[in-house]
Amino acid sequence: MDRTSVSFGGFVVESVLGTGGTSTVYLAHDADHRVALKVFSSPRPLPPALDHPHILGAYRHGETEDGTLWLAMPYVAGGDADGELRAGRMPPARAAHIISGVAEALDHAHSQGVVHGDVKPSNFLLAERVLLADFGVPPFVRDGLVLTSAAYAAPEMLRGDIVDGRADVYSLGGSLFRLLTGKPPFFDAGSKDAVVQAHLRHPPPQASRLAPWLPDAIDLVITAAMAKVPADRYQSAGELAAAAAEALHSARGHDGRW
Repeated sequence: MDRTSVSFGGFVVESVLGTGGTSTVYLAHDADHRVALKVFSSPRPLPPALDHPHILGAYRHGETEDGTLWLAMPYVAGGDADGELRAGRMPPARAAHIISGVAEALDHAHSQGVVHGDVKPSNFLLAERVLLADFGVPPFVRDGLVLTSAAYAAPEMLRGDIVDGRADVYSLGGSLFRLLTGKPPFFDAGSKDAVVQAHLRHPPPQASRLAPWLPDAIDLVITAAMAKVPADRYQSAGELAAAAAEALHSARGHDGRW
């Protein structure tokens, strides 16, 4: 369908920003705002409304005449953490700062009974402050298909079990690994199915093996964050962020640099 000709509450589509398994995001505008317009490819509940300085909110949402759901969010031109990593602009101190902002967003969401469900660096938008985008909605598994990024998914999510905020803690630990090493967890598993099995069965990866300049303490942080059993993990995202900051701070030089 030509989305430029569809009515989205007065927003005019300019171009495609990205496409995922459940939606396409367009750059669009109305008289007052430039927005990221998320158009869902299948019927589903809209993400919950959460108000927090580190959560990307929404201007409006609606439904087209053919029943397609859409959500208009602020357009963030600063890029995301994954893009900055690929551009070589992700020193460990910056990674810790980003993880801290995302952790604040997650702990707020969890306090409201909301699980993000797809925590990964491409959802960490970088503007004047870190913004967590793209909150998911249960169920995360439908018709045998995982509706989240397998590269960062907690074991209980991949099994289709009931999840709580500790699934996001697991994914935040995997995201920390990615930002520090340039690789997602279990990147060498070979296939998506093998990655899923690694999350289910293999011990958490060690960041210092890929980035030997990192302190051993950060391996302990990632191990705790990515424990297979939720009760063995950090019980909040803030706990993980604080432990990561402490581990990385201990490795800095006397001038505060790496």
